[in-house]
Amino acid sequence: MRARRLVGALGLVLVLLATACGARLSASVRQQAANALLSQGAGGIAGSNGLPAGTGAGNTGGSSGTTAGTAGTAGTRGTVGTSGGTSGGTSGGTTGGVSGGGCSAGNTTDVGLTKTSVTFGNVSSLSGPVSGLFEGAVQGSEAFAAYANNQGGICGRQVVIKPVDDQTDCSTNKLDTQQLIPEVFAFLGSFSLFDNCGAQVLQQNPSVPDDHVNLSPAAGAIPNNFSLEPGTLGYATGMFAYYSKKYGSAVQHVGTLYPDIPASAIKAKAFENSAKSQGWAFVYERAAAATETDWTSDFVKMCHGSNPIKIFFTGAENAANAATMIGDEKSAGCPPLINIIPIAYDQAFVQDVGNNSLIEGLQGWNEYSLFFNTGEARNIPELALFQQWFQKVYPGQPLNLYALFAWASGRLMQQAMSKVGAHASRSAVISALRSITSFSDNGIMAPSDPASKGAGVTCYILWQFHNGAFSRVDDPATGYRCDGRYLPYSG
Repeated sequence: MRARRLVGALGLVLVLLATACGARLSASVRQQAANALLSQGAGGIAGSNGLPAGTGAGNTGGSSGTTAGTAGTAGTRGTVGTSGGTSGGTSGGTTGGVSGGGCSAGNTTDVGLTKTSVTFGNVSSLSGPVSGLFEGAVQGSEAFAAYANNQGGICGRQVVIKPVDDQTDCSTNKLDTQQLIPEVFAFLGSFSLFDNCGAQVLQQNPSVPDDHVNLSPAAGAIPNNFSLEPGTLGYATGMFAYYSKKYGSAVQHVGTLYPDIPASAIKAKAFENSAKSQGWAFVYERAAAATETDWTSDFVKMCHGSNPIKIFFTGAENAANAATMIGDEKSAGCPPLINIIPIAYDQAFVQDVGNNSLIEGLQGWNEYSLFFNTGEARNIPELALFQQWFQKVYPGQPLNLYALFAWASGRLMQQAMSKVGAHASRSAVISALRSITSFSDNGIMAPSDPASKGAGVTCYILWQFHNGAFSRVDDPATGYRCDGRYLPYSG
């Protein structure tokens, strides 16, 4: 029984990974899901589970500023190693539209801000039921810091990242946030299942800038949070309108599966709400237990019932389960289906499927660029920078969405600090962030309004899997489709 409960807890974590962006989760539903995770018998909160020595992202001095820095110390009590030294690079110059040395540091100081450095805190879930859960958020933040320091820092100030592990625990997230506030200038790139807990502390400290992609509405609602994916619970309509036009009456014969977990179920309903507004009809849907690993019987019903499906869609599952479902289609003897699975853009998905012929023509969309594609990077210089510096700091590690979010959050902060230049302070940077109403990090993210607390992202790119690779389809090489609207879902 304990083993089954452990699988259920881990399954919940994986589903929450899939719900990390796009449709926002209500506070009560998100908290219910997170509490369930921690009560499933998945083991106690891990101790001494920081990142291993050597994971600090700072660079020691040198002519180029890219030499590996002194190792960060191993974390204790679940914290991560501190960043290494600062970069010796002082090349300045402008790359990606933001200058490393194009503004003066001035003489202002503030909490975490000296005349020569600026320190950012990052509170992410790195240990607990799943070790390394959102370590990509730290990786991306440190990749950004290494790049910025190589360019001379932000307005002449070297960037220091101070990451801590909330151990996938609400109380720890709150405590970590409280302890960092008197030490850091702002929070940058954090990613946690319990960011609503830290938000309680940040709400009481409205002068502290918080620049991260929020998971909970509570974290996104506070006035000092600035997110690349703002918005209330709901989803965009543009992609569903596109498929309606492309496939006509086929969208009236859709089957879908999603886990019977509140966090994922509410996301699935937000998807369906937007899809139905564009003429989609779901003739088969089922919420499956988190422990299920075989959906063959579902596909038998979907494909051979009285109203057979023509399209299979899932967006609230995780990529690993979606890969299994592709195999189950074949086992059930389904005729060729139109598979639309947006969460399949994952480096492990193709390997998990194991047979490229099964996913030839697979389709989906992203609200961000094809971030691990080398071809995409040739068209988007900013993405090439991200890929380059991620590999410098974390050689051989796979690129991940949370690193992308953190990198882009760093660039948002860099833009705000460049606006205030020599007059940098916490309050000045918050004012600058509130003035940034359109941001896309030079194309690696869909355009969004970080200052907004209202509608979410409506822009996206379409992709398909063809000849063994993911590639854009019916899209400009670098831009985004920004049709449709954001449709709120009341739950």
